[in-house]
Amino acid sequence: MRLTQKKIEEIMLSILGEEGLPLVKELSGKQHVSEFELADKLKKDIKIVRKMLYLLYNHNLVSFIRKKDKIKGWYIYYWTLQSESIKFSYIKRKKELLAKLQQRLEEESKELFFTCPNRCVRLNFDQAMDFEFHCPECGELLSQENNAERVETLRKKIAEIEAELEEFMEKRKARKAVSKARKKEVKTRKRDKQRKTATKKTAKAVKKSVKKKK
Repeated sequence: MRLTQKKIEEIMLSILGEEGLPLVKELSGKQHVSEFELADKLKKDIKIVRKMLYLLYNHNLVSFIRKKDKIKGWYIYYWTLQSESIKFSYIKRKKELLAKLQQRLEEESKELFFTCPNRCVRLNFDQAMDFEFHCPECGELLSQENNAERVETLRKKIAEIEAELEEFMEKRKARKAVSKARKKEVKTRKRDKQRKTATKKTAKAVKKSVKKKK
């Protein structure tokens, strides 16, 4: 799964809101960006920028280094987005969303729902029965809802998320396989080198022994 700008913003939006998206854009694709530079480009008070950065830091989505200003004597913090942490957070949230959607699908598939003609409320069978199938807001008679379209929408959304997560897992397996193959190759080369060294030492020892006998 490629970590696109849209996916990064999806995570950041849930933490910082719309106000934080310009900050994320300024950090994207860069390393060690000065907090003062960020404040200047965003035209925001340094305290507000720091508050947003620390909020991201608490979610392990950014890292920082600090350097002392030789002239002014104070420390300046330089920030970098953590791509792997953002990806992990994105996958985690997708899994949580998938679980919620699956639960909703189960409820929508099993339950009967009733709605008010004025769209005041939407109640399941037990709730509607408690109000004698009348709207608790306006008193109108409730009618049974055909939720087939809602169920289909949930199924499509679930299928999309499952496909995305499956793609991520397949790519992670592929990366692990490549990494394992590289490690094995390095190990094999090291073993072969050790064998060659041992063979050379043995050959030298035999040659030396033969010379002594002569």
